[in-house]
Amino acid sequence: MSIPNKHSKGEKVFDIFNLIFMVILCAAFLYPVLNVLAMSLSGSGPIMRGEITFFPQQITFTGYENVFSNAALWRAYGNTIFVATVGTTLGLAVNCLAAYPMAFGKFYGKKIYTFMILFTMWFGGGLIPTFLVMRNLGLTNSHWALIFLLLSSPFNVIILRSFFASIPDALIEAAKLDGANDMYILMRIVLPLSKPVLATVALWIMVAHWNDFLNPLIYLDDTHLQTLQIVLRDIVLTATGGAQHGLDTAAQAGTGELLIPQQVQNAVIFVSMVPMLIVYPFLQKYFVKGVMIGSVK
Repeated sequence: MSIPNKHSKGEKVFDIFNLIFMVILCAAFLYPVLNVLAMSLSGSGPIMRGEITFFPQQITFTGYENVFSNAALWRAYGNTIFVATVGTTLGLAVNCLAAYPMAFGKFYGKKIYTFMILFTMWFGGGLIPTFLVMRNLGLTNSHWALIFLLLSSPFNVIILRSFFASIPDALIEAAKLDGANDMYILMRIVLPLSKPVLATVALWIMVAHWNDFLNPLIYLDDTHLQTLQIVLRDIVLTATGGAQHGLDTAAQAGTGELLIPQQVQNAVIFVSMVPMLIVYPFLQKYFVKGVMIGSVK
């Protein structure tokens, strides 16, 4: 016979306050997203009067029409997806190869190897030297410049190393006794057991590539190679200039509403964050577990 789980009065009071606190916290995180969506769908009058909260008023899709009518946007989406996908894949590979010796390596100079990785967390090469190196390598005006610049992060290496260290050494030693080399152990034992931290680091790298603005601005001159953040910036500037000077960008929409920069700006914000909102739920369970284990270690 199962014994009913009875909560004390204090536990019930705590659960109530905890629920209320979580609801307030959730509302605080959701309000900016809902406000951005509402402003991107609202007419110019309510926006200018500051009447928009959670729900759009005088619904119009003029802001999104202005964003999606830009042919460069779709090309920029493809460029960003390529950079984020290839950058995340190669970034995971490089970070894992760097973290494995820190976790399981037994070799002379391991402390120096670890210090060299940690040293890059404190000191960087600087913007101008990095640009000169990329130019001398012939990587300017190329997507590979964006990929290589974010290829490895000492912070991600430390997180991966901390998770790898939680794997029992006996498992690694048994594999070596059976004749497995380090690459086989990494690919067939360590990585399959490290899905939570791999999903966590993959999400961090993907978001970094997706939101990267400065590097494309510096290294990409060809408009056909520009990524999403640069094109969205240009759309906002075009809409703002059109609204100020009465150009076609700020012309009357079909509903008679004036297209103002706030509509375009909020449409741009929502368009840029939708892909990450779609990806995150699939990685959430791994993300939470990976962060907790990494933080404990």
